[in-house]
This record gives sequence, structure tokens and C-alpha cells, in this order.
Amino acid sequence: MMKCREYIFLLTSGRLEQAPAGRRMEAGMHRLMCRKCRAFTRNDSRLDSMLADYREALRRDEAGPEN
Repeated sequence: MMKCREYIFLLTSGRLEQAPAGRRMEAGMHRLMCRKCRAFTRNDSRLDSMLADYREALRRDEAGPEN
């Protein structure tokens, strides 16, 4: 059984997508059974989205006003 620490490391390091199928399945099973890791995954996803929006806003500001 995967521990929370292992799951969080895989998720935040970006290694989860590149992990072998068995490891991803193990992570998925852990997430199904662990409410804290489900909440962490939701929050991590929201944070990624917010940061992407912020980066996009910075790019628009650097481009200058549209005329």
C-alpha cells in the first residue's frame, strides 16, 4: 500500500504521469481510499490552475495595451 508521503511526492514532482501503469494504479487506489490525499489533489489542481491564469495575465500585461 502506497503511503501518503509517496503519493504526494509523485503528484507534486510530476512523476505520476510518467510512472509505470502499476504505480499509477497504486496511486489511484491510494487516492480513492485516502480523503486527505483526495483533498490535496484537488487543492494542487486548483493551485496549478491559478498559477497558469496568473502567468497568462502577466504575459498579457507585458504585451501592452491593444490598440
